[in-house]
Amino acid sequence: MTLRQLRIFAAVARLGSFSRAAEELQISQPSVSIQVADLERVLGVDLFTQEGRRAHLTGAGRVLDEYARRILALVDDAEASVKGAKHPRRPQTAEQAPVGPGAVPPPFEVVEHTADVGLVAHGRSLEELFANAARGMMHFLIDPAAVRPVERRAREVEAGDREGLLVNWLNDLLLLLNADGFVPADFEVSELSDTMLRADVLGEPVDPQRHRFHLDVKAATYHQLYVRKNEFWEARIIFDV
Repeated sequence: MTLRQLRIFAAVARLGSFSRAAEELQISQPSVSIQVADLERVLGVDLFTQEGRRAHLTGAGRVLDEYARRILALVDDAEASVKGAKHPRRPQTAEQAPVGPGAVPPPFEVVEHTADVGLVAHGRSLEELFANAARGMMHFLIDPAAVRPVERRAREVEAGDREGLLVNWLNDLLLLLNADGFVPADFEVSELSDTMLRADVLGEPVDPQRHRFHLDVKAATYHQLYVRKNEFWEARIIFDV
């Protein structure tokens, strides 16, 4: 099993299509099919079933998908950390405050990324971390001061692990905005485990007269994703724009 095979497998799993994965990875569709077939042969299982042009994960495929996302995120994180050590940069912070031993870090920091946008969120608890990650994402979308917390929407999100839960939580908020026309202003996380989150989202319906959006954030991604605890909880998220 190679990293190349895992990247190709993960792209097919995410996009549900061999042809779309080939297009995204800028390789031929036969190359995608060959790499997936080689991976299936090594593992001795079928990873996908075909339904028309759609590729659906089998049970074994879903198990591998969870591991592949974590492995690839760690690889991307290692690469970024090594490059950052060679050419250190000071990230732009949402709240400029000195962070030393025992000091509470800012809710989130905007980090540089070549094509997309990203942030590092902090929290004294996992609940605060998830809320601050959501606040950081909204920082890219709109001026939070323009959004009134006059309505409350209950949300429940599930995933297979903590990292997936963070991605699903942020993408659920984007769905709330784009599909329901509800602009989040603040977040109250009431229940949180490694696989499930319940929260109330405070905000209001979109008002074109008052709400001026900045970036078109399409999705939170698994690229360079991590969630970890040192002195405080910390997570890095890259967004597709």
